[in-house]
Parts: sequence; C-alpha cells; structure tokens
Amino acid sequence: MKFALTVILEPEEDGGYSVHCPALPGCSSQGDTLEEALANIREAMLAVLKVRQEEGMPPPRETPEILTEEIRQILADRAEDGLPLTIETRVVELPAEVAV
Repeated sequence: MKFALTVILEPEEDGGYSVHCPALPGCSSQGDTLEEALANIREAMLAVLKVRQEEGMPPPRETPEILTEEIRQILADRAEDGLPLTIETRVVELPAEVAV
C-alpha cells in the first residue's frame, strides 16, 4: 500500500521550480527541472515524516481546504510579485510505513 500527498510546483522567474507540500507545513524544496524538484520534495517529505514518527505525531491529513488555502496564498503572492499565475500540482507517492 502506498501513501500519497499533493505538492504544488511554482515555476521560478530564473528557471527551475519551487515546490511545497501543504499537508506538511514548512516542507518545501526546489529544483532546476520538474523531475529534480519532485525528487527533492520527496526526499524532504520523507525526512519530515520520519521526524514526525520519531516524535509520536499523528500522520498528516491532507484536506481540500488545506490545498485550497495553500493554492490561494501562492497565487496571491505571485500576483503581488507580478509573476504569471501559473502553478501545477502533482501527487507524490511515499512508502505506507511513513504514514503510521
């Protein structure tokens, strides 16, 4: 069984991507390519989930409200900075044992 969370990718002005996982506040990364950004966020997500497990924290819950709020905030920030309102979402699969 797999465990999956949604990530949000933002294209950067100078190339590459910033990527965030709304269900794991503060969990973000970047990469020069889409593939690199996704690999880097997966690694960051695994590290955050490992710490959460070690500290006895419950598995993260991804809700439509969490995703909607994060997307709303990212688009507002991009509009304020004069950047194109272009983002992408992807689902990142992780081993099920990281969610227990």
